[in-house]
Amino acid sequence: MSIDFLGATLLGGIAALGSAASWAVGSILFRRIGDLASPQGMNLAKGLLGLLYLGAALLFVGFVPVDGITLGLLVSSGVVGIALGDTFFFQALVRLDPRLTVVLATVGQVFTVLLAIVVLAERPTLLSWVGMGLVLLGVFWVLWDQLPKEEGDRRVKLAGVGYGLAAAACMAVGIILAKLAVEDVPALQATTMRLAAGMLALACWGGAQGQLVEWLQPFRERGLFKQLVVADLVIILGGFYLSMLALELTDASIATVLNATEPLFILPLAVFVLREKLTIHAVLGAIVAVGGVGMVLVGLGAG
Repeated sequence: MSIDFLGATLLGGIAALGSAASWAVGSILFRRIGDLASPQGMNLAKGLLGLLYLGAALLFVGFVPVDGITLGLLVSSGVVGIALGDTFFFQALVRLDPRLTVVLATVGQVFTVLLAIVVLAERPTLLSWVGMGLVLLGVFWVLWDQLPKEEGDRRVKLAGVGYGLAAAACMAVGIILAKLAVEDVPALQATTMRLAAGMLALACWGGAQGQLVEWLQPFRERGLFKQLVVADLVIILGGFYLSMLALELTDASIATVLNATEPLFILPLAVFVLREKLTIHAVLGAIVAVGGVGMVLVGLGAG
């Protein structure tokens, strides 16, 4: 194994961890925005502002030609992973707390590895399969501890869980589609193209429903717009770009499981920023889930 390959893999792993940390911070920032804006509005405003950031960066880097197949993959990845996946994620976020939403999103890493088996012909070992089982066990443990006893609150939480699982599935499909395309396109350009496709699809959806103005109306308030600017920098340049860079530099499975360390980043943030009181079950469940991710990673490395 060459030194260049090892260096690229290490850099890809660091990028994936940076993406996980960015999503953890961004989840808390967008949860606060979600008190005043709809999930669709948050997704659209986040994407439009993000395109300004990425477009400005691309002016200095430049574009490379893209063939029709690669373009189709990136567009499909943006529509499924961003237009649908991020909207479902925000739907879950306004019904659940950021910590529970992030832990639930860990299931998406299992979805991605399973898709990588089918689409990319990656072959996990027995250790990886055991690790995926631990991920599901840890998430179930956290969910069981967090579901309220009151029927009304339980329905809201269960709806949030459903949206979270839908987000995880959409994001997994988006990641695999992006992995197929990112080998031929620089990460920054791929991120921009995915985001543009997702926002175009979301804008068409809002326009067809006559809700486009309503979605974006809350962001005319200066204070909320300032919050969006900060949160968007974290998500777009941290979460999206670093995840694409990780996919460019290393295997989809390795990048995915390292992205699944979000719960470890969000636990201290929940305590110190949101002032949440964590139960021992919530902490242990998150640790079990992330430990399962580690087993998947070790298994993939040994395969």
